[in-house]
Amino acid sequence: MPFPESKKEVFMSSPAPELLNAATEEFELLAELLESERTKLLIGIRHADHRAYRDILRHRLALVEKLMERCASTS
Repeated sequence: MPFPESKKEVFMSSPAPELLNAATEEFELLAELLESERTKLLIGIRHADHRAYRDILRHRLALVEKLMERCASTS
């Protein structure tokens, strides 16, 4: 679920995310959660009836994969 615009601005303007200081165990859990979300998105893309909805899911998939790369490079 996307952030409401006001919360998004606060999040984007805050200092570097705490994610960079997370422990290895936290990164492993985060990687598992992201992989689970990636799998769900791939299934959703395959079953979506409308192109616009598939495009939204593809965009979200790209974000999840980007986060997975960041987690892998940080751990």
